[in-house]
This record gives sequence, C-alpha cells and structure tokens, in this order.
Amino acid sequence: MKRTIIFITLILSFPALIFAGGVIRGTVVDAGDGAPLPGANVQILGTLFGASTNLEGKFVVENIPPGTYDLRISMIGYRSQTKKNVYVAMGKEVVLNIKLKETPIEFDPIVVSAGKTKQRLDQAPVSLSVVSAKDIARRNATNLIESLETAPGVNFIGDQINIRGSTGYTFGAGNKVLLLLDGVPVYAADTGEFNWDMLPPLDIEQIEILKGAGSTLWGASALGGVVNIITKSPSPEGKLMFSSIFGKYDQPYYKEWYWTNHERLFYSRFDISYSKQFGPFGMRVSAGRFVSTGYQQLGDFEKYNLTGKFDYVFANKVKWTGYAAYSYIDRGFFIQWKGQNDPYEVDETNLDNYATTNQLNLYTKLAIPLSPRFGINFRASMVRTLMGNQFGGNAGFNPAYGEGLEIQADWIPLYGHIVTFGVQYQHDAGSNKYFGKHRGYFIGPYIQNEWKMRDNLRLTTGLRYDRYQLVGGLKEDLISPRFGINWQPFTSTTLRASVGSGFRAATIVERFLELSIMNFKIISNPDLKAESSWAFDVGFRQYFTENWNIDVSFFDNEYWRMIEAHLDLIRGQVQFRNITRARIQGIEATTNFNFPFSFSKQKFDFNSQISITAMNHEDLKWHEPLTYRPKLLATIKTSFGWRGLQLQVDYRYASKIDEVQIYPINDRVPMKFWDARLSLDVGNVTLQASAKNLLQYNYAPMESNLMPPRTFVLGVQGSF
Repeated sequence: MKRTIIFITLILSFPALIFAGGVIRGTVVDAGDGAPLPGANVQILGTLFGASTNLEGKFVVENIPPGTYDLRISMIGYRSQTKKNVYVAMGKEVVLNIKLKETPIEFDPIVVSAGKTKQRLDQAPVSLSVVSAKDIARRNATNLIESLETAPGVNFIGDQINIRGSTGYTFGAGNKVLLLLDGVPVYAADTGEFNWDMLPPLDIEQIEILKGAGSTLWGASALGGVVNIITKSPSPEGKLMFSSIFGKYDQPYYKEWYWTNHERLFYSRFDISYSKQFGPFGMRVSAGRFVSTGYQQLGDFEKYNLTGKFDYVFANKVKWTGYAAYSYIDRGFFIQWKGQNDPYEVDETNLDNYATTNQLNLYTKLAIPLSPRFGINFRASMVRTLMGNQFGGNAGFNPAYGEGLEIQADWIPLYGHIVTFGVQYQHDAGSNKYFGKHRGYFIGPYIQNEWKMRDNLRLTTGLRYDRYQLVGGLKEDLISPRFGINWQPFTSTTLRASVGSGFRAATIVERFLELSIMNFKIISNPDLKAESSWAFDVGFRQYFTENWNIDVSFFDNEYWRMIEAHLDLIRGQVQFRNITRARIQGIEATTNFNFPFSFSKQKFDFNSQISITAMNHEDLKWHEPLTYRPKLLATIKTSFGWRGLQLQVDYRYASKIDEVQIYPINDRVPMKFWDARLSLDVGNVTLQASAKNLLQYNYAPMESNLMPPRTFVLGVQGSF
C-alpha cells in the first residue's frame, strides 16, 4: 500500500520535477478603460502551457524551458492578440502588459472542435461557425434550439437539427449530427435523441458548429457535422447571474383557428447561477425552471434543470474537472393537428399523450501535463435517460445508459507539429417492450497531426478505425480518414480545403422498434447497416477591414447507405431503410461587419451578420430530392446601438420543402420569420422586450405541425 501511494505521488509530482526554466507573468486589461479582465486565456504557442487571468487580470506561467515563444491572449467578447518573439531565459522573469479591444462580433474566436486543441477559427482547415454567449443572451434564448436557429447553415425540422441539410426529419430518431457537451457525447443511448433542454442557456460559453463529416476525431454519429457546447468555467471572482423570461402567445391568425382563451397561453423561464474560484478549487452551480401552457393542445410542459461544474488545479498543474447536469421534463406530445381548420388541436383519442423524461449527464476529466510538449487527458462519462410513455400506454421503459471512456494525448514531437492521438470507447444500452433489450458498443483509436509547415501554412492529416458491435448481432468495421490544409497568403486572407469521412451506426430504435401509432405501423429492420459519408469542403475567409469579413465555402457531401424513414402509404407502414447513395452539394456565404460611427457628438454602433446557404440534395438512385430539406437558407441578424440602448432585428428564411413523407400533396410554403427586440443596459442588468414571428407567419416544416404564432417576450438578465 505504501509503495502504491509513493508511486502515485511521484507520478503526480513528475511534471514539477522535470520542468525548469523561466517565468512569464503579466496583466490583461480592457484597452478602453484599463479595467482588468479576469478569465482571459493565455496560451504559449508551440507548447501545451497556458494560464487564465485572476480577479485582478493577472496571470503567471512558470517553469518554461528557455527559448523564444509566441503568446496568444484571448477572451470572449474581445479581439484575440498574439504577442510574438517573447524570449524566456533560464531563471528569469518576463513581464507583459496586454490590452485587448472589445468587439461586438467574434471575428476570430478560439475553437477546439476542429482539432481537439485550441486554435483560432481562421486557422482551421474546416468550416466552422461559433455562437457566443453574447449571441445567446441577445436572442433571449430559452433552450439550445433557439440558441442555434440563426447560425449559418443550420435549420431545424421539429426538434431535429440539420447542418447543411444533413438529417432531414426521421421522427425523432437518428440524428446525423453529433451533439457534444464540452467534447462529451450526450445523445440518448436507445433513441439517439437530443435533449435540447439539458442545461440552461445561462451556462453556455460558446457553441461551435463543425460542418461536414467529423468522425476522424469525434467518432460515431459525426456524419453530417458536430455541435460542441462549451460550458462556462468557474469565474475568478464570485459572480451571481440570473435570467428571467416571460412570453405571451398572440391570438391565432384566423378566428376559425381559435381553440381556447388565448389570454391564458404563455411561457416563463427563470435561471440562476453562482460561480467562484476558491484558490485552486472552482465551482459553478445553476438551477432553472421552464414552464408553458403551450400554444397548442398537448403543447404544455414543465421542465427543471440543475447543473454543476467543478475543477481543481493541483500544484503540479494537473487539472481535474467534474460536471453533472440533471434535467426533468413533463410534457405533452403534439403529433399532428386535428385538421386544417383546427391546426392547434389534436384528435380526442390523443389527449392523454403525455410523457416524462429524466436525464442525468455526468463526466469527469483529468488533464496531466507530463512535459511542455506532452500531455494526457482522461475522460469518463455517462448519460442516463429514463423516458415515460412516449409511445402511448405503458411502454415499460427502463433507463437507457450511454457510457464512455477516452484517453487522449497531445504531443509536440518537433517544432510545428501537434499530434493528437487516443482511443475512445462507447457502450449504449436500452430496453422497453416496443424494441426489446439491446446493447451495442464501439471502440475507436485515432490519430491526427497538424503540421505548421510555415507560419502561414498548415497541413492536417488524420485517421480513425472503429469497430462497432451490436451484442449478439451485427459487426461493422469503419475507417475515417481526414485531410486538410489552411493557407494564409496574406494577413487578411485565409484559404482552406478539407476532405473527411464520417459514419453513424443505426440506433436501437431505428433497428428494432415495432409500434402501431395513429394510422401507421412502424416495423423493425435488424439488418440496417451503418451509414457513411465523405465531406469535401473548399473555402476562403477575407478580412476587408478589422471590422468586416466574409467567409465563403463550397461543399460536397457524399452519402452511402443513408438511413431514412421509408413510408409505405398503401400498407400504412414505416420502416427505417438504407438509401444506396445520396448527395448534398452547395455553397455557403457569411459576412460579419461592425460599423461604429458618430453623429452630433453621439457614438452609435451598427452590427450585422448575413448568411446564405444554397444546396442541391438528391437520392442518386431515384433522382429525387431528399425529404424534409429546404434548398435555400438565409439569415440576417442586425443591431443598432446607442449607449446602452439596442434595436435588434433578425430574419430567417428557408425555401419550400420539396419532398415530405406523410402528406405529399398538401400545400407547402417557405419559412419567413421576422423577430424584433429592444434592449437596455442599466448597470449590470439588461432589460429586453421583443416580438418573435413579428408578422404572424404560418409555417409548418413538417406535415400538420404549425410553428408558434407571434409571441411577445419580456426578459431581464443580470450579474452581480
């Protein structure tokens, strides 16, 4: 026992024993008023070293080997800065004073989803979009869907996310996008569904959206893209944050659609969070409640959140992080309307269609820096999901468990090379009377090397092998290579190109569900094969000024054995089947600009983001459009500010969906939604009044389901 304790002590002390060198310390402040910036990130490029500023905006990095380094300093809401050629001598100390400029638009945020290591967005070889905490607060988002719905190339059909048309709509199962929470998969193990209410928007630091296949690093389900939700870390100072939102649904567009007293229809959400660093220990805890009567029958719900994030930094720089999130949902299920003259009502036989869901997300991580150029990360995680009678009657659900383990190493063997390698294990299990009891697992080793050939040229190569095993059934072997290049011929121009592979094994529900619901019978397909894809992407980013850029991407996503829900109207049967070949091609363009100006000695600020995604999608066997996918998406987000007052207008457009499954002859229209908001900052508190779907536009992305009517919203957010 004593030998074991001594061995563990030596391992944990190893980094401190082998590091020796100089020190970089300094202060990071706001360039405008000189106020210290707590929580700013300082990264020493070419090493695994970094630090965060404390309450006074100060940071220190010790035991740096002698040499010349570049430092990157970044913080959400500020322009990142690179300090070049900082010389560190043995036993000497370097003192830096850094001033960061505030920016209303994140022009060059730091991301981790491109390579599992921190890098600037404009240095990534793949197409990425970032939704910041400021964007989420700006929209008064009540859940993750509202946080993401204006991101370039993203749209939702029901609760299913589409990145450049990847998923369509598969009745709640089988998302072709991988959802991550701080890099940890968080889908339901049996159905593959996402819980978009798993944490309050108040907890989110930023959301990174990787477009195209991402299985080389992230594994199964990253077929059409990855959404990585980065949660806020404990703050250096004690901080209490709160958000209160109240929404009131307007009357239906036509009097014939009235189904209840609209005065009673509302929703409200309240969240509170506290965060503080106590020396080496940090904590952040949050709680929230979200209730609504709904705007339609069976649209009412009651939802609760409780989350906690904790970390501890040992003296030898070993860092432990633990996270827990509990979500409780009690809600009705609106499957389809009673009729076109009663779009907010359901058939009387469905009025008992209610369900509860309990979900618990847990992960623990340990980051061990063994040297300035080598570090190991361990991760263990679990997602426990218990659903109620979602399919009607007593479904006999048992908890579904998704359990994961991962070991990742980051290695800098030579200057200019960052090698990331590791192995991931995932086990999924679930059971109920409609699909039986099943378990499956996959194990996947991976490796990626980012080679900085020159200061302005980076080459990325990677490879992953996965073995998927359905216990007592199907075995599948999958290979996921990846290649990428990022070239900056000029300081204001970035060119990128990438090709990568993705895969997704069918969920338990897609393979084995047997159920009669309404007028349809869902039949199982145990022989369903894993779907795979190749994603080709070529793009460029151009900075015209420090306040204006444009990003353009050409993409071609090729799919094999794509899993889609097949409807046999004659027999009244639904079955998940493999489409032999499919293709989605298109172009995406996004521009961001910030235009500050003065008039009559008053300072004004105008910000805007405009995005257009044009796609052509096709089932290559039958030469038909894929179902539930628009061919054109567009978003416009603008804000006009004066002092603490802001007027914001958003527009979302999706072209008419060409192909659907259930009622193909019904009329369909494009989506045209306008939102308007007026916000006022009063000290640390922001007051907001808004109108969503301002023009009362009636839109049904899937048959017999209208999206919400005009909604008036009041919100209050603040921190102390």
